[in-house]
Amino acid sequence: MDAMICCRNSVKNNLHYFLRFLRFLRPYWFKGFLAFLFMLLGVGLQLPMPFLTKYLIDKVIVMKSFRILNIIGFVLIGVLFLRAFSIFIERYLLATFRGRVLFDLRMSLFNHTERLKLSYLHNKETGYLMSRLSDDVNAVQGLLADTLVSFVQNTLVFIAGIGATIYLHPRLAFISFSILPFYALSIYGFNRRIRDMSWEVREAFAKVNKDLQELLSGITIIKAFTGEIYGSLRLIRSVKEGIRKSVRLDILSTLFSIISVLISSAGPIVLIWYGCGEIMRGNLTIGGLMAFNSFLRYLFGPTQTLMNLNLSIQRSLASVKRIFEILDEDMEPYEEGKEVRLKGGIEFEEVKFSYGREEVLQGVSFRIDPGETVGIVGRTGIGKSTIGLLIMRYYEPEKGRIKLDGMDIREINIRSLRENIGYVSQDVFLFSDSIRENIRFGRRDASDKEIEEAARLAGADEFIRRLPEGYDTKIGERGVKLSGGQRQRIALARAILKDAPILVLDEATSSLDRQTEREVVKSVKKISRGKTVIVIAHRLSSIRHADKILVLDRGKIVCEGKHRKLLRDCRVYGMIYRENG
Repeated sequence: MDAMICCRNSVKNNLHYFLRFLRFLRPYWFKGFLAFLFMLLGVGLQLPMPFLTKYLIDKVIVMKSFRILNIIGFVLIGVLFLRAFSIFIERYLLATFRGRVLFDLRMSLFNHTERLKLSYLHNKETGYLMSRLSDDVNAVQGLLADTLVSFVQNTLVFIAGIGATIYLHPRLAFISFSILPFYALSIYGFNRRIRDMSWEVREAFAKVNKDLQELLSGITIIKAFTGEIYGSLRLIRSVKEGIRKSVRLDILSTLFSIISVLISSAGPIVLIWYGCGEIMRGNLTIGGLMAFNSFLRYLFGPTQTLMNLNLSIQRSLASVKRIFEILDEDMEPYEEGKEVRLKGGIEFEEVKFSYGREEVLQGVSFRIDPGETVGIVGRTGIGKSTIGLLIMRYYEPEKGRIKLDGMDIREINIRSLRENIGYVSQDVFLFSDSIRENIRFGRRDASDKEIEEAARLAGADEFIRRLPEGYDTKIGERGVKLSGGQRQRIALARAILKDAPILVLDEATSSLDRQTEREVVKSVKKISRGKTVIVIAHRLSSIRHADKILVLDRGKIVCEGKHRKLLRDCRVYGMIYRENG
């Protein structure tokens, strides 16, 4: 009883995801409908052959009429060419239909992933997400390219076969039909296990993708610590687990196919035994038996194909389900709230925040006036960067309020909020493109002159001009061809180019040498006139001239003031100063 309920729920679940997937097909329904009509024509043009064969054997050969034989031959050639034309048009329509649906699906999935909350993205490995964006979409492509088309086509052939066999010999047809329930029972028996194992295989290979991506990203560290063997062993474990589950799935699939072949072989045996008896009794002609045999293939052939398609459908539905797992995740309320142009006032009121069970901010309060340059310092891992992430609204505070220009940050449109903030994170990300395009990402309509000026202010212009292709130099994945300091200066130039009223620099000079850092600090001071600048730092050299310095310790602001005052009055600041040398 439990198994039946579970199976019913499984079918209902699959149908739910499939019906949701159909909404991607809806905009192109007319093209799909035209393809279906040509498919219907192609199936219909298969029907004359067995009937004409019956007529040739039972009538034409007996009459020895070459004229009728030639006419039938020309008719068959015409049918063949017409069927080839209908197949070509059907495939062309399906290709354009499929291409547009997949484009919509890929873009919908990517756009949704871009808008997911950072808390979700940080809890998922890149390989996990890539598996859904790549492998699972490719599986859906297979569903549209082959599986669904073959399913519809074979279903039409099957229906035509039922009608034709009943027309030719009803009793023989129903005897043949009695074998078909065994097909249904075999499908019922294997269906659930194949789906579950397909899910396990996809999850296992998603882990392989994750491990491979992580190992390739950390190849420099692996080589530095001669950890190649560790990397190989780690990947071997993941791959072996994936292969083990894949082999189990293949064994089950093979067993399923063997059973289906055994059952389908029963049809011709029944046909020969009972059909020959009907010929001897005068109830069936030899031509009728041959035509019936042809149409029997229209039953058992499609049934066999549909049984095999069951495997593909289960695998594809597993991918559809995984895709909708992403699409069902809550997005940031990106377009909700007010459009603003901020002046730069920032206020934290008793803000609390945790990463899981780890409490990072414990009632943080401070105020920054428009146009102020404020430093935030504290020991590593104390929660300094979290303040920047909360201002960007990558995360929401658990308690307390954040105000910008007196407005609750939750009332401000997220897109508008981020347009008002230039942000440089300590983990610099650059695109695999030219230096020029990486800086231009700060403001897409910026001229080359503005890009070069931003680079100059960030202390990047000099080293860029020394490169063989200057600003057009391709920097590789994540800027791998540049040093850490060079990457940081490019990221800083990008934020400067944005020209936002608020600038958040999260350890933005940590990879720079002292001389370059001094130059960049001067440049930031120059461009910060009229802007609110928050400098999150561990090195005090980058914030000692700030209008105000906030000292964070154990989740709270413990001191506030200028550099000299803090050196005199703040024990924590003094300790950090001594650690800085």
